[in-house]
Amino acid sequence: MRQRRIRFPNWTKPWTKDQARHPPSRAMDSFKKGIGDFQKSAKKTIGKVTGQPEPDEEVGLLSEIKEDYNACCNSLKLSRKQRIYGLGYSIATGFCLSMLGVFLLSVKNIPGFAICYALGSICSICSSLFIVGPWGQLKNMCKPHRAIATVMMFSAIGFTLFSAIYWGIIKGEPTAHLICLISVCVQFCCVTWYGLSYIPYARKIVSSCIKRLLTSIFS
Repeated sequence: MRQRRIRFPNWTKPWTKDQARHPPSRAMDSFKKGIGDFQKSAKKTIGKVTGQPEPDEEVGLLSEIKEDYNACCNSLKLSRKQRIYGLGYSIATGFCLSMLGVFLLSVKNIPGFAICYALGSICSICSSLFIVGPWGQLKNMCKPHRAIATVMMFSAIGFTLFSAIYWGIIKGEPTAHLICLISVCVQFCCVTWYGLSYIPYARKIVSSCIKRLLTSIFS
C-alpha cells in the first residue's frame, strides 16, 4: 500500500511585511477553535439531556473574553502581572474570609460566620474585575439571561449582612441564628446559580437534572 505523507506547517518560513506588522495569534486561534468545539459538544449534550432541540443560548463570558480583556488593558492601565496579582489576592482574600467563617461557625458564632461568608462571596465576585474590567463586569452582570440572578445574588448577600449585623449583633434576637443560617443557604444557592450562568448551558443541565430528580421522588 502507498503510504500517505503527513505535511506539517512550515513555521520556519519568513513572514511577509504585512505578517510582520500584524503577526498571527496562533494561541488565540487555537483558543477560538477549542471554544467552538466545546460549544458544539455542549449543544449536543444539552439536547440529549433535555430531549429538546439544540438551544441558542449565548456561551457567556467565554465568547467575549478577548474583547473584555483588551478593554481592561485600556481602562485600568494595569499590566498583565498586576492583573494576575489582583485576581489572586481577591480570590485568596475571599477564601481566607470563608475559612474564618467556618472557624466562627465551629465556635457557634453564627452572625460572625454569616458576615465572613458574605464578604468572602463579594471578594470572589469582584476578583474578575481585574480580568474584564469594571465596565465589562457590569455588562456581563446586566445581560438579559443573567440580570435576575445578579439581583437575587446581591439581595441575598445584603440580607445576610443585614440579618447578621442588625438582628444578630445589635438587637441580639433569639431567632437571629436561624435567620442567618437560612440567609446563608439562600445566598449560596443564588451565588451558585449566578456562577453557572458563565458556563455554557450549565443552568439548563442542572435544572433538567433537578426536575428529573423531583419527578422520580414525587411520582
